[in-house]
Amino acid sequence: LSTSRGVPTHAVLGMSSMLWKLLREEQPDYLAVAWDAPGPTFRHAAFEAYKETRPGMPSDLAAQIPHVKAVIAGFKIPFLEFSGYEADDILGTVVAKAREFPVELVLVTGDKDALQLVGPKVCVVSVIGRTGERVVYDAAKVEERWGVAPNQIPDLLALMGDQVDNIPGVPGVGETTARKLLSQFGSLEQIYENLPLVGGTKLREALATNRKQALLSRELATISQRVPLDFRLEAFRCEEPDWARLRAIWTELEFSSLLRQLPGPEVRVTAEPVLILDAPGALAAYLTRVPAEAPLALEWIGEGRAPEPSVHGLGLFHPGVGPAFLPI
Repeated sequence: LSTSRGVPTHAVLGMSSMLWKLLREEQPDYLAVAWDAPGPTFRHAAFEAYKETRPGMPSDLAAQIPHVKAVIAGFKIPFLEFSGYEADDILGTVVAKAREFPVELVLVTGDKDALQLVGPKVCVVSVIGRTGERVVYDAAKVEERWGVAPNQIPDLLALMGDQVDNIPGVPGVGETTARKLLSQFGSLEQIYENLPLVGGTKLREALATNRKQALLSRELATISQRVPLDFRLEAFRCEEPDWARLRAIWTELEFSSLLRQLPGPEVRVTAEPVLILDAPGALAAYLTRVPAEAPLALEWIGEGRAPEPSVHGLGLFHPGVGPAFLPI
């Protein structure tokens, strides 16, 4: 997607639509956006090849980042990023710090790593592929999809690895085998403490040979909850968006469908006397007081033509001039 001038807009449109839909449907009391800070993280220090297989950000996406951030600012949503950490770590830290408050947390993300944060008063909302089907992950839903409890997600990834983040895991162990091992033993530590009980010579050898790699993989897959954030819940309280700013951005990017959904500019209605334009030249005199190119509200009062005496006519209004009625 792009504007008539060839400016790419797909990421900005996606983010704008998602945030607008989220605000309307969820009506949260508090909201914040977590963002990956540029540069390496503590995971790169532990494993230099972390995320090495990911391609670089496409130039047409990078060009949209300033507009995406402007949209977030237009919605007046706090923007959280911290050098050396990923957005998931910020989510994890917010979950840890919010436990002392009487709030329910909804993490909106498509990253399966975040499922390890699911627990009492914490769920993950995601969507399925291109269908956009909404999925709410509580503990039961996580187990239904992955066959493990939320707190076992790091152990699952430690065994099966994660190609997206280039987490190596244990060679030869896929999702099915990892699930069976965790179902039988409960955790990565228990698997290694009971390694002789693992069925299959090749599997035991793979686990034994790659023990250090498995432990490293779990470290990479575990979300940190110790980001040194200045956490103040009230700082995340939702505010009325800056509609004028959003209108300007979406007009520039030609988001006509979103523009139609914005509330109209607020018009103050006062109990001003209505000027009756029944004298010759009264309508012309009224219109001369309306600034050139200014919008003028018109409304037909009554239906069809009525016999005399008639109260049918045209209502006119401009904030600087006041209401008027032209009998017809």
